[in-house]
Amino acid sequence: MGQEATITATWNGTTSHGKAMLEGDHLLLRGETRVKLMLADLTGANVAGDDLVLTTPDGTLSLALGAAKAADWLHRIQNPKTVLDKLGVKAGQRIALRGQPPDPVLAAELSRGGVTGDAGDDADLILLVADAVADLDAVSAIAPGLGLKSGLWIIYPKGRRDMTQEDVFTAGRGAGLVDNKVCAVSPTHTALKFVRRKA
Repeated sequence: MGQEATITATWNGTTSHGKAMLEGDHLLLRGETRVKLMLADLTGANVAGDDLVLTTPDGTLSLALGAAKAADWLHRIQNPKTVLDKLGVKAGQRIALRGQPPDPVLAAELSRGGVTGDAGDDADLILLVADAVADLDAVSAIAPGLGLKSGLWIIYPKGRRDMTQEDVFTAGRGAGLVDNKVCAVSPTHTALKFVRRKA
């Protein structure tokens, strides 16, 4: 989940009021002035007094967050979570990967994290890559063996009509699981986490 704050902002000299939202790869300002800054495009980021100041080739955005929150947001911008962080992959865990990662960047990150193959049915986390509705048939086979402290992440494409988030919900819930987290894993794919229903 991102960070949100209702603040006074100054964009290229124009001051306005609105809501700032810091997400994984961008910062969005909504209100009297609307600005979307991709974090990858930032040429500068610092805290000046109570303000977070972000510089891009298109201009400068200053957010009056207060010193503590400005420092926290700056830290988040300078130390973005990796996909493995978002998925909750920790050192020493046994991870099962079912299917092929949807893009080379994600594949490389999974490989660096030691997620390269099938760790078996008793894995701490199972990552199921589903690129078609038929791939979701695997969920009913995975669910019975899922441990009480295990999780199943279903990675699926964004913005496709032939396979929607509702299809993923249906597969997970239909197998008796409960969804409890969502995260973006690449520019083209997102993921939903399912766990066993508590007794």
